[in-house]
Amino acid sequence: MSLPSPLPAKEQIALLPPFAGLDLARIHRVVSPREADTALQVLSREAVLGFDTESKPTFHRDDVSDGPHVVQFATLSGAWIFDLQEPACREAVAALLESTAVVKAGLGLGSDRSQLVRKLGVAIHGLLDLDDVLRQRGYRKSVGVKTAIALLFGQRFNKSKKTTTSNWAQPQLTDAQLLYAANDAYAALWVYHALGNGAAPGTTEDSGAGLPPRRERVRRTVADTGRAPSRNAVDPSSAPRPQDAPTPPSRMPRSIDAAPAVPVRLQPAVPLLRIFDTERAHAFYLDYLGFHLDWEHRYDATAPRYLQVGRGGCLLHLTEHHGDCSPAATVRVPLSGLAGYHREISGRDYPYLRPAIARMPWGEDVMEVTDPFGNRLRFCEPVADGEGPAQAQVA
Repeated sequence: MSLPSPLPAKEQIALLPPFAGLDLARIHRVVSPREADTALQVLSREAVLGFDTESKPTFHRDDVSDGPHVVQFATLSGAWIFDLQEPACREAVAALLESTAVVKAGLGLGSDRSQLVRKLGVAIHGLLDLDDVLRQRGYRKSVGVKTAIALLFGQRFNKSKKTTTSNWAQPQLTDAQLLYAANDAYAALWVYHALGNGAAPGTTEDSGAGLPPRRERVRRTVADTGRAPSRNAVDPSSAPRPQDAPTPPSRMPRSIDAAPAVPVRLQPAVPLLRIFDTERAHAFYLDYLGFHLDWEHRYDATAPRYLQVGRGGCLLHLTEHHGDCSPAATVRVPLSGLAGYHREISGRDYPYLRPAIARMPWGEDVMEVTDPFGNRLRFCEPVADGEGPAQAQVA
């Protein structure tokens, strides 16, 4: 067995360029039942999440921590910070931890599991400590996120000791705490992808065959989105590969074993549509078309909103920001089951549209709807061979 690359020293890490982590705009603080439900819908669709926890520190030998107080999950596009003092947050976190369909990857998770079991009373599945993976690669000591980022990406991951020992049980976290917590989980996800499929089966802590009945909400969420979880999701070899992930600025990720470059793989595009009123957008996309709201963001109480809605494999970004795009765009949405979808939306109380299905000469049935802002969605289904001429269906 070849020896692994030597770990960089602190002095070497200090000279590296900074790791491009998440900014506050991509960090979501979860404190209310509605925010917890929205976060659960988004996170339960992921195969792999970056994961970590934070606890209020204890400074005396006899003190017993009642942490963790904060749990954070990260995707490649953002992070969600859950306040475990809120019952809805505890419920959502418990559902994710008990899910066998989602890998939770982090570094140095030795005490996290036992603390979470004690606090939430859950059976945790799919927890992957990346220190174990690195140990399989020949690193005998715990590597930690700072050293792992330097080793795999040649970048410096900043961690403030002052923030580490701050009060994580306070009702309102500071911006510094949000950045710290979010990027711990985000960096762990990058480490997971850089290691590729080198984690051997069995390194995840999993002993369950499915979601417990009281967490059935996760299963419903996955069913609603049209994306069934993989039964082998706790095996990192079935999770997204590094080539599926975006690359931090200025440096491509490299594996410890210097894996060759992978081919470019484009992912489905996400159209941006201009909107002017969020309530009207909700009424059209959520109540009428049956899309779900993944997340909604605004910089402050007076700023324009930016939100993601989706249904099945279709994602749309709706934006009130005037510089993002022009109104009256057209989006083509391929689907199957167009006739059933037509019946579904025709049965809803939406007085502004009566869409029809039309047979096109190039062999497609098309139903076009127009949102309150002039954007058109054309739902298209190929015509099966041998089907006769179409008769327009009007609601």
